[in-house]
Amino acid sequence: MSRDDQISDLIEVLARHLRIRDRLAVTKWRTADKVVETAAYHCLFRLNEAPARSGELADALFSDPSTISRHVAHLVKLGYVRREADPSDGRATILVVTESGAERVAELKTRRSTELVKMLSDWDDSDLDTLTRLLGRYVVAAERSLTEYNVPAESTQG
Repeated sequence: MSRDDQISDLIEVLARHLRIRDRLAVTKWRTADKVVETAAYHCLFRLNEAPARSGELADALFSDPSTISRHVAHLVKLGYVRREADPSDGRATILVVTESGAERVAELKTRRSTELVKMLSDWDDSDLDTLTRLLGRYVVAAERSLTEYNVPAESTQG
């Protein structure tokens, strides 16, 4: 098989994966008393790693600031995130995960892990190690490429 054929096969597999991801991105998950879009959870997971300003969150998620703002507003309403004065600039706010938000992240991580264990139950350890290593290399290269060629939204406006 030629390198071009390999790349073509990879593009097809990635396209199939992206269709799954796109479908999940617009999925809404029902919790005991709330409904949250999957995309909002991306914000919650990132903020669980470290508080951030809204613009920083948009940059980190390669997303539009208005989309992030909508998701953050929903997460604040649910009590998963709160706004605090930025200690380095009192005029700005940072987004901080609440205890309830951190608990939700932990629940989701457990649920995700359980699903992956089921999905990969017939994979041996070596295959799983190989997938993790190679997918990690791919993601690093893709992030680097996206960062190098990403044009900030404000520079495209007239």
